[in-house]
Amino acid sequence: MIKLSQRAWNNVIIVSMLILIMLFNFSSDLLNDGSDETSSLLTLVPVNMTITTMAFEQEKVERIGQGWRTTSGFYSNERLASLVDHWINAEISLFDPNYNWQSPTATVELWFAGQALSIKYQFIQLTDKTLVRIDEQTYQLISPNYQMLTLSE
Repeated sequence: MIKLSQRAWNNVIIVSMLILIMLFNFSSDLLNDGSDETSSLLTLVPVNMTITTMAFEQEKVERIGQGWRTTSGFYSNERLASLVDHWINAEISLFDPNYNWQSPTATVELWFAGQALSIKYQFIQLTDKTLVRIDEQTYQLISPNYQMLTLSE
């Protein structure tokens, strides 16, 4: 065994831990590079954005503290929290950019914390898919279905 002082052994341990951290970091980058199957999927709501208000055509949903309310007061807080969760977890994928966009069947505006302007989501329901237009870009809604993103019962 090598005779080192306690201070020297501490330095050896610190250096070896730094080497292990670098090894784990580089191996993670190497193993995950390009192997993600869902890399083409995006989320409907931008990541790390907090929804404060959702304006549907007939109803407005607003955040109050940690809960939610509608202007009509018809829907329960649990139903509204579920609706917001569906929006946050909804997945979309890029659709044909040359798609001839028709008039939307529904429009929803979302306001986010720290943002002055809203983001407008326009939906078109086709027979086999639902398309979403966000900032002049067309996406296909993957999950959940469109009815889960509305207040209809």
